[in-house]
Amino acid sequence: MDLLDGRLKFRHLTLLIAVYECGSVVRAAESLHLTQPAATRTLRELEAVAELPLFVRVPRGMRPTVYGEALVGHARAVVAEVRRAEEHLTGLRQGRDGTVTVGTLLAGANVLLPRAVARLKRERPRLTVVVREGTPDVLHPALLGGELDVIVGRMGTAPGDGEGEKVRQRTLYREPIRLAVRAGHPLLAGDGGTDGEGAGGGGRGGVAPADGERPDRGGLDGVARADGEDRARGGRGGISPADDERPDGRGPDGIAPADGEDRAGTGRGGTPPAGDERPDRGGCGGISLTDALAHPWILPVEQTALRQELGALFVERGLSLPADRVECTSILTMRALLLQTDMVALLPELVLRDDEQLAALPVELPSVGRTVGVTEAAHRTRTPALEALLRHLDEEAALLRASLGGGIREREVSESLSER
Repeated sequence: MDLLDGRLKFRHLTLLIAVYECGSVVRAAESLHLTQPAATRTLRELEAVAELPLFVRVPRGMRPTVYGEALVGHARAVVAEVRRAEEHLTGLRQGRDGTVTVGTLLAGANVLLPRAVARLKRERPRLTVVVREGTPDVLHPALLGGELDVIVGRMGTAPGDGEGEKVRQRTLYREPIRLAVRAGHPLLAGDGGTDGEGAGGGGRGGVAPADGERPDRGGLDGVARADGEDRARGGRGGISPADDERPDGRGPDGIAPADGEDRAGTGRGGTPPAGDERPDRGGCGGISLTDALAHPWILPVEQTALRQELGALFVERGLSLPADRVECTSILTMRALLLQTDMVALLPELVLRDDEQLAALPVELPSVGRTVGVTEAAHRTRTPALEALLRHLDEEAALLRASLGGGIREREVSESLSER
């Protein structure tokens, strides 16, 4: 067998893919606008070149042999590369046209990708962007098969044997994952600040409002203000309320001082909370992971890295995953369930930050986060459309890193970007 001796033609590969997808020569011929005899003859030529049977007849059509299954994967990659070559030449000739197909993971880039695509479309309005959402076990084969140009979202190990060597990844930023609930959720009402007279809702940063007659939110840092004998609630940094007799301010590390029997909150620096014989207690205001388990949960599906990290955290704290749960990959469905019920879900901080109707529980999840980046096929030539999208992704990611306080060290990002 010598597939490079000149006998193998492009029409052989397109017919191979068509027969595989249609399940019969007749339907494949129709899709390619060929006669059935011409399609049958082309398939026989291909099997003669391969010196192997590629399909066997079954009552309702054709079924690929193990050789056909193997060859069709390579054929798809070849056809995809030729299509990219055509788009590349067209883009060079016309300057602004083309198509870029992006795969995005669950909650993988709900802020980054829309912003980058919006910038790209302002720059190149005639360029078509196709976005497909899925789990890694679906998107990675599509990337390697040429159906996707790039995957944008949470980075992790490529599924499948040896697939890690076939892709290249670049880190853009790291973002915390928070426990999300609707504004006015019962857990927020019991967040250590009310005396039984009011239920607090969440602000932009997931912060419950002050109690009594002070429902107003704080400034850009999301911290509610209170004067007199009101107690200030914790903001995004997880600051616990000061004692009634301790109205003094916060220190440089963002942690409110407390004395005597006051409870210490967990600040931005990760200071652990007081014991209270609750080893799972991970947030301020007395809310713990165990408290959240009293409500139904929305979990990532098992195929995601986030689900694995969450499972490891529960094991570490001696807890079981909630039995009352929904497993979901749709952000729209998750948000609707959160708003209509008392469910608890895991959402990226950037998603919560821009949603006034959702709030973050003050529960620290130190081992659960996400590193957002791009994944490409290792040896594939980039089209001008993909190059333009990657440039806008880098620019938007720089802005998001700044808004997250760095997220990952700038040196690491610079080294990652230099690999391009």
